[in-house]
Amino acid sequence: MGDIAEDMDPEEICQDDDDPQDCEVLMEWVQSFSDLGLWDIGAAFSAFLFLFSIPTAAVMWNAEDRDTALKLGWAWIVIHATSQLYITHSYMTWLDDLYAMDPNFDFGWIRAFNIIAGYGSVLFCEAFFAAVLALISYQTRPPTALEVPSAFHDNDQ
Repeated sequence: MGDIAEDMDPEEICQDDDDPQDCEVLMEWVQSFSDLGLWDIGAAFSAFLFLFSIPTAAVMWNAEDRDTALKLGWAWIVIHATSQLYITHSYMTWLDDLYAMDPNFDFGWIRAFNIIAGYGSVLFCEAFFAAVLALISYQTRPPTALEVPSAFHDNDQ
């Protein structure tokens, strides 16, 4: 993304525009997106999660050490959630700068929708991952010797 933004020349792109000054401001704002480094951060987190998932999957598939497998699974979810929330927050902050560029337009509903959709999608995704891991945790728990008598059957025999 940085290479593409470096090759953009706002003056050249906007020379035929009706309002070249506003066009240049917009092009500079688009270039500022590459300065966020979200592509690099996202790639780093993705590579780390990929490498982290290899031993996690191996330990979970092996099923010999349940506690370690679940700890690795929960750690993966926490790292993934942290990365996604960071990237979403950085993007929302960048969008706020865009909204501030035009004080004459009320971006209230658009901003609210973007915040709800951005953070909401991350929270929904992470809640789904957590629910799947909670189900795995529940289904793989060791059997207990605790017997609860049935309230519906007479066991006086």
